[in-house]
Amino acid sequence: MTARIEQAPGARGIRSARFVASIADGRAQLPGESISRLWMLQLGAAEPVLQHPVAIGDGQWAFLDFAWPRLRRFGEFDGDGKYLDPALTAGRSPRDVLRAQRERESRVVAATGWTPVRWGWERLASRPTFAAFLRAHGLLR
Repeated sequence: MTARIEQAPGARGIRSARFVASIADGRAQLPGESISRLWMLQLGAAEPVLQHPVAIGDGQWAFLDFAWPRLRRFGEFDGDGKYLDPALTAGRSPRDVLRAQRERESRVVAATGWTPVRWGWERLASRPTFAAFLRAHGLLR
């Protein structure tokens, strides 16, 4: 992508393409994670560590969507698909998925002592809505 951008210095949209390439990160798993990180950057929020590994016992690891170790917080973006899309639920009911999510979160909190911050598409309704949410959780001043 970078090579194509360099080959088209005056092309329409090239500034946007350069910006996107400069912040692109393959660790984001969902579009909501990418939008969240973009808006965090644009709003001047604390910069998160992406897919931060946490040992949660029994040789298992949790990879946190967003982590702010200095602030002792971690963030998880979850869309409704995680609970409703058969391709993501692996045959489990929404209740079972939610229970597993709560168990994972409890294990992460026990391992780190950090406060969880969880959001979905409703917090990304607009940039001001997301800014207020981040501010309420101490991630934006």
